[in-house]
Amino acid sequence: MRLIFKLLFSFIYILSFSSCIDDEVSDVIVIKGVTIFDGEIVFRNSNLIFCKDSIISISSENAYPKNAIVIEGYGKTVIPPMINAHVHVMDSINLFDAQRDGIFGMLDMFTTDSRANYFKGFNNRLYSSYYYSSNVGATVPGGHGTQFGINIPTINNLISPKQFVTDRLVAGADYIKITQESSMNVLSDSLLELVILEAKNSNLISIAHISDVRNAVKLAGFNINGLAHIWYRKGSIIDSIEIQELKSRSVFVIPTLSVIEEVIKSQIEEINYLKFSEVQSEVEKLLENDISILVGTDSPNFNLNYTTDYFNELELLHSCGLSNIEVLRSATSNIYKAFNLNEFTFLKSGGKSSFILLSGDPIERIEEIRNEKRIWKNGIEL
Repeated sequence: MRLIFKLLFSFIYILSFSSCIDDEVSDVIVIKGVTIFDGEIVFRNSNLIFCKDSIISISSENAYPKNAIVIEGYGKTVIPPMINAHVHVMDSINLFDAQRDGIFGMLDMFTTDSRANYFKGFNNRLYSSYYYSSNVGATVPGGHGTQFGINIPTINNLISPKQFVTDRLVAGADYIKITQESSMNVLSDSLLELVILEAKNSNLISIAHISDVRNAVKLAGFNINGLAHIWYRKGSIIDSIEIQELKSRSVFVIPTLSVIEEVIKSQIEEINYLKFSEVQSEVEKLLENDISILVGTDSPNFNLNYTTDYFNELELLHSCGLSNIEVLRSATSNIYKAFNLNEFTFLKSGGKSSFILLSGDPIERIEEIRNEKRIWKNGIEL
């Protein structure tokens, strides 16, 4: 059986390697004896063998070309591209800053159509993080998103849910964002249901801004795909029946703990929000019920940046009980799957040569995610 396995591995290796030697740039690189998190599981003391075209193999075997470039991986960790699942990009420099720190993708959760299309113009830049957007979010006159003084389309007597979703699709939106902020005007239940249905009919997922648990559960019942923010308003403690509603509908949650912590701190006299420790307990309930958690910061709100504050978000999730591997999944594969991101894949034979080589071991100590990095994107070291 062991002999058969070795022969099979050699056959797969030869097939994979052939895609590299056909190219003029035929250099093969080996990161030797490294810890690898492929997006789901961990391989210790393994070799990552890759070329410009793709990853050739992940293996503990020492079979690689004699002329390969070898990088010593002892004491280091390879992880897939990290993604920030909730931002509002303000300037193209935000995309370059994020990529420099290993954040390969930024998911904008409310902007104008024109601004979204401008930032998407950077998606072919090697040193720029990949930009996705909802474009304008679905809201009503006086609803969340209208308070910034920018003229945006709203769902009203002239623009139906169907028209709103069609317009976003034509404008190139990657998903539909709905704002349901209880402190402002909100969409009626019938409008909510229609927006979500129209998004589904257009093969777009839908994500909703919420701040209280009642809206979270209601939206789950309408088949929302995901929630932007964990609930944090006073009295928003989810019960066992309500959380089963989220679980049964496979709703994912982007907690954005960094910005919620700042919101809670900003209270002056009247207490409108949960204690931050209570919010952390709500995130722990998501974990206990196998609800998918995604990393997002909601930068630049409260002056959160697009780089180091992302790593702070990872540590906050860890403080809620997520293991280090669960935190890394929340930053990588959970987001790839939730948003159907074809540009990003698990680390695997035949997969893209895009990954991060970290000094240290964030699988053992999540704070080491901040350590020195070497970054490869499409086989090119940045």
